Amino acid sequence: MKTLWKTAILFLLAALVCGLSACGCDDGGDVVFVQTGGEKVVSVLAEGHLGGGGAQNANGSPLEKGNSLSFRGRDTGWPMTVTACRGDRGEGPIASVVIPEAPAKGERWFVYFQNGALEYGPDWPGEG
Repeated sequence: MKTLWKTAILFLLAALVCGLSACGCDDGGDVVFVQTGGEKVVSVLAEGHLGGGGAQNANGSPLEKGNSLSFRGRDTGWPMTVTACRGDRGEGPIASVVIPEAPAKGERWFVYFQNGALEYGPDWPGEG
């Protein structure tokens, strides 16, 4: 079990090093992490049964309030676990949320901090 866990972590780190970072722009992902400003977030991970990846600012700086990073369920599979991290490349996880299924066709899930925990819903934080 310990070897499986190490292999999973190494695979995730290798994927991050190989360039699975985002520009903070909208690339059509069906899950969008939105920095609401409550916690210092540097990187965000998305993992599912098909694989995982991470995103952060290219220079490794913390996300500013209103910044967003998107992920595609077709890349990770469902359920998808989204984890916000304090450090570069997924270091120092703060909180996670599991999204059990894809949003309705043409819709998105928005992931954000509320009361110190990660939540998700169909609306941009503060608009629903």
